[in-house]
Amino acid sequence: MRPYEMLVLVSAELEDPKEEIAKVEEVVRSLEGEIVKTDFWGKKRLAYPIDKKTEGFYALCNFKLKPDQLGELHRVLGLRPNIYRQMTIRLDEK
Repeated sequence: MRPYEMLVLVSAELEDPKEEIAKVEEVVRSLEGEIVKTDFWGKKRLAYPIDKKTEGFYALCNFKLKPDQLGELHRVLGLRPNIYRQMTIRLDEK
């Protein structure tokens, strides 16, 4: 398994955005991944509007996942309507 870092941008209209982040973590676990750390950054103003929205909640998730499961993770998260964007990068193995 490789270490990854994913920044997730969630809708600001949610009553409890931490529930949506918990669902993201559950998707990683369902793909046989391991959550290392999740850092919730809170509500921030967006650099540019996304679907006419100007604010969103940010969270940074560090996790380990098999490389062949990364495409499925992006597919599943892309289907969730409350997730505006996600960006995943591979971290250096230590």
